[in-house]
Amino acid sequence: MFHIIMSADENYIKYSAVLITSIIKNTNLSKKFKDFCDQEDFRPLKDNNTLDSYSYLKFDSLNKEQQEEGYIFHILSNFISPKTEEKLRLLEKELNNIYPCKILIHIFKDELFKDFPKSGAAYSNYLSYYRLKINSVLDDNIKNCLYLDSDMLCFFDVRELFAIDLKDKIVASVNDPGSKKRKIKFKEKDKKITFYFDKNYFNAGFLLINFEKYKKEKVEEKAHELAKKCFYIKAADQDLLNFVLKNQILRLDFAYNFNIITYVYAICKDENSNRLNFTREEFNQSFKNPKILHYGEKPWKYLKSHINADGKNINDYWWDMASITPIFNKELLEEKKHIKEYLYVAALGFMALKFCNNYKFFKIASLVKSKNDEKYLECIKEIKDEEFGLCCVLGESIFYARRSNKGSFSVILKLLKIIFHYKKYGYRSRII
Repeated sequence: MFHIIMSADENYIKYSAVLITSIIKNTNLSKKFKDFCDQEDFRPLKDNNTLDSYSYLKFDSLNKEQQEEGYIFHILSNFISPKTEEKLRLLEKELNNIYPCKILIHIFKDELFKDFPKSGAAYSNYLSYYRLKINSVLDDNIKNCLYLDSDMLCFFDVRELFAIDLKDKIVASVNDPGSKKRKIKFKEKDKKITFYFDKNYFNAGFLLINFEKYKKEKVEEKAHELAKKCFYIKAADQDLLNFVLKNQILRLDFAYNFNIITYVYAICKDENSNRLNFTREEFNQSFKNPKILHYGEKPWKYLKSHINADGKNINDYWWDMASITPIFNKELLEEKKHIKEYLYVAALGFMALKFCNNYKFFKIASLVKSKNDEKYLECIKEIKDEEFGLCCVLGESIFYARRSNKGSFSVILKLLKIIFHYKKYGYRSRII
């Protein structure tokens, strides 16, 4: 059986249902798990020091439970109502008509995480830390498990991942596209220590976990101990896991956790050593054929965002899957009718782009302080499809500045940086 873990509160369950459905729908029924095992070793491009080589499992060496077909989806949550539990039961029943699966619910209390700092994804609740409690929900005979963030969509048969032999590595993960100039600060025996992450800093939204090794190395206990000592941390559980798992990860292709911000631009390691740790050639391969999309601009908030290599709005893929997600599709499609806030975000971003391109920086202040965004909506029709995602990102920066009471100067600097990188790097994957 293939164990897949995700975290979701009551409101996020319907989005998790879309991810679950995408996994089932992309399972190739003409193949068995055995077909993914016993393959030739994966070898990266010659002279590549970004991706790791790996072998595939020998099917006959696995026990009966590990050979068995079927997914077990583990949903970690702080509360799920009886009504939603019943919906999940019905979803499981419907999806079983396609491929064997179970959906299990595990409820945790936030009190378990009172020692953990609130930051990043954990700024409002502790849900993102729940992945650090998988020891308590998985049986000891499980070999590997897969953690996925709920804001993802699958485009391939994930059994491909479960066939990877992790050997002595604790996890297989994918490099994070953000800056590698990250750090955490903690106290050790009354001494303040600053730890700087390196180029292998990974995104924790995707983790293929060697569960046997994970338990043996006491990853959860070490993360908890570090959390209690931290006084500066920005990315919550992601920072904790990067510290605890350093030098014990198998580095996978970016396609397995394709962060959609890179549709705006990606800065690759042969262009800047402190950003995405893939060459431009490697990134372009993932750009053409992503296996899992990791949404920043959530489709349930943005009906339109970035376009892919085929010129298609990537949020349409999510809504196509939502429309065929059993039990939850009617609720989701009704919700879709009322989504319009993103239009204001894109419109503000477009005006910011226009002002910056024309060197009218003083007008950015009017966008930050505006009390009437309605007047900018008319410009939506002027936004080119290939720049719509960029406008969303720029608009988000303005809305963030409003919420955080940021000054106009800092906003202008941020907008100029995004636009500069977009113009310098954004086209480099679209000329292939």
